[in-house]
Amino acid sequence: MLAHMHALARSSVVSTACLAITLGVGSGCTSPDSFGSRAVAVVGAGVINDPSNKSLRFDILKFGLESFCTEMLRAGAPLKFGDDEPVVGRFFADSCQSQVLDDDAHKSFVVQYTGRGYAWTNVTERLGFNSSGVVEYQSDFQLSGGAMYVYFRPRLIDGAAFQTTLVESALAKGGLAIAGLNANTLGKHIVESELRRGFTVIRRDSSGSMDFALGLVATGEVPFKPFEVKRTNKQVLANERTEVHQGQQDYVGAFEVKDSGQALYLTAALDGAPSADVLVVPKPVGDALLDHYLQTAGGASITSASAGPALLDDTVAQGGGLWQRFVNVDPGRYYLVIDNSAQLGKTTPDTSMKDDAAAKLDYVILLGDRP
Repeated sequence: MLAHMHALARSSVVSTACLAITLGVGSGCTSPDSFGSRAVAVVGAGVINDPSNKSLRFDILKFGLESFCTEMLRAGAPLKFGDDEPVVGRFFADSCQSQVLDDDAHKSFVVQYTGRGYAWTNVTERLGFNSSGVVEYQSDFQLSGGAMYVYFRPRLIDGAAFQTTLVESALAKGGLAIAGLNANTLGKHIVESELRRGFTVIRRDSSGSMDFALGLVATGEVPFKPFEVKRTNKQVLANERTEVHQGQQDYVGAFEVKDSGQALYLTAALDGAPSADVLVVPKPVGDALLDHYLQTAGGASITSASAGPALLDDTVAQGGGLWQRFVNVDPGRYYLVIDNSAQLGKTTPDTSMKDDAAAKLDYVILLGDRP
């Protein structure tokens, strides 16, 4: 059962998903018995919440670190300008190494990353970039209402390197030069601002589900999700709100399907533009499209990327209610591509309009048995 929440209302997700990834870091799935209810039963919530009990708190946080970078490398990380803002870009990690600093002076995690991505601003339009760096995160948690709130606060950002591969707006290129700035400086600021937000992982003892939010979520609060997912045995792969401007695309994934006989279940609702195209493509096709998109102005196309056909090519219309589809998939990895350009899909945005009609799409992607 899906309930769509258009307002920025609070909602919770009950799922078996483990999606906890942000720019430069991720969080692995832990078993329901790894920490939480057992730890509380043994030592009590008051002891765990005691800030002076650093060793015990850090020991509990070590669970799941084996898959720390594995989760980061699985799918592109959403980039936002604020906790309640839509997605404006993605970061795709190419490499990741993590290390635990377990001495008394640190009690923290260090992540070294490299990757590439894109972001959209009204000054530059699309920025394509490569980025690498080292981030030290201090972690802590609090227990509230049967949930564990794990906080990852940036302690040190070092060696952050940024190289633009594309500045889409020709006007922006000239304006940045006149202002004495360069695109690399602007892009580095965007990436570092994202890193400094930290992130929050919420584990609910009653269900064992993991929830993720960019930024630091106040204890007792829940991160915004556009859909509330209830009473399902399907895995929640993504539950987001994205904003795709005219001539732009968004690449969600690539999501991994391990078992045969599976299907991707897609639900979406559109606002801000008359329509947007939604495609599901295998990872090799998506990678080819993404490579083109990061380096070339305008949307990538199947032809320009020398890629194969899409498994799904459909259109979401504004005001048409909930759009729902399913796609049977074999084991492998897949992207969801959201297109507001003339390059992919069946529709073409009306570029004669004075204002940029950005497609604001709420979507949830589930993985489960074929119908």
